Amino acid sequence: MNEQRVQARSDDTPTENEGELTRDERFQLLGSQRRRWVLRYLKHEGRTELGELAEQIAAWENGTTVERVAYEQRKRTYTALQQTHLPTLAEAGVIEFEADRGVVEATERARTLDLYLEVVADRDIPWSSYYLGIGVLSCVLVGLVAVGGDFFVMIPNLGLAALIGLTLTLSAAVHTYQSRLMRVDRADIPPEVDRDP
Repeated sequence: MNEQRVQARSDDTPTENEGELTRDERFQLLGSQRRRWVLRYLKHEGRTELGELAEQIAAWENGTTVERVAYEQRKRTYTALQQTHLPTLAEAGVIEFEADRGVVEATERARTLDLYLEVVADRDIPWSSYYLGIGVLSCVLVGLVAVGGDFFVMIPNLGLAALIGLTLTLSAAVHTYQSRLMRVDRADIPPEVDRDP
């Protein structure tokens, strides 16, 4: 068999006992936007040719359609994928890259990267900080009701519990929805792409 496959072939090759990638390895692999887009595309399309993959990623990078990608944009993306990003993913065992045939396919190990990526806009706060704030405010409110200030005496205990529960439930629903929009394996436009013209 003359096929040249780029795969992990060193003493660091994962064994069946090792199984999953370490947290640092996952962050390193997902630290590149192009590699995240490779995984997104492969999870949706399956086995694909390098040319098709490069066209789609070039379109995402340039905020356009595959049909409107310029030759230079496509070539730049193709070269970066072929020389850097696909070999990196292949060495980690999350894809198979047949360099001589230009064929790329995700492996079962790619599922270990099926993570939710929390993208925080400039003026937003991370969800962890948001939940911490809700927790602190809930504790303060319960404390004020417990000491019985004039205003807080009018709030029934059941009403307070319902308010806290409703706030947490609505927050979790919004968080779940936004997390699904950020999934690596979604097929539509990646969240990192600016959709504004």
